[in-house]
Amino acid sequence: MIRLENEEFEKSIIAEHYHIAVPFQITVFADGRKDFLVYSFCEALAAEFEEKFTDPLSAEALDWLAEKLAPMMEELDYDSGSMMMHSYREYRLTPDMLETLAPCTHEAELLTVLTDADRETDVELELDAFEMDGTNPDDAMAVIRENGKIVCFAAVNDIIENDTTGGYDWIELNVECGEEFRCRGYGAACVSALTRYYLEMGKGVKYLCDEDNIASMRTAGRVGYTLYSRVVPMVYYTPETEEDEEDID
Repeated sequence: MIRLENEEFEKSIIAEHYHIAVPFQITVFADGRKDFLVYSFCEALAAEFEEKFTDPLSAEALDWLAEKLAPMMEELDYDSGSMMMHSYREYRLTPDMLETLAPCTHEAELLTVLTDADRETDVELELDAFEMDGTNPDDAMAVIRENGKIVCFAAVNDIIENDTTGGYDWIELNVECGEEFRCRGYGAACVSALTRYYLEMGKGVKYLCDEDNIASMRTAGRVGYTLYSRVVPMVYYTPETEEDEEDID
């Protein structure tokens, strides 16, 4: 299936010469369906790509697509040489799948308020990126502490309201664990606790991880998530200008 990106969104990216553009995104669903979300000038290319490759995520297919896209994006002043194919997997659970959650060896603590004391930790975690005041039930975090300090957490990365697949509000999770505390099952415990919290609220939950992040994929499987799709966005950037380089210096 070929879908065109929102017209106004595409126009704003190209007209403003925004520093990042994603003209072509490939999604292959677990049931075999294929979806190509593309900018309007890539529609014919998408049709040719769909007809030519039965496996659009193969190295051959992706190399062919990158070669075809390069001159199109360079004409728009995007740097094809720095193009990135950031492949990731999307896992999903819906409220009716609550019973598929696997038991964990650790119990995570649920927070709806993150205090200044909570942010004081001896490990490198992006806790400062989250603001939680307790007034929004969608705003929660699952944590594991050692010696009173947070060493691992799962939190909300995004909320997608009224998604067409199932009619749920979808909660996308993010998980982080201090390097010295990994491989203990802490990440799975935090993801499981936060997933249960949202499933019991009647919301769908998404868990995304990079294709090369084996540990994260294992976490998804350990918790009981089901693979929903594999996604490859073709990401292009504008080349650095002399002013940018001077600013960096």
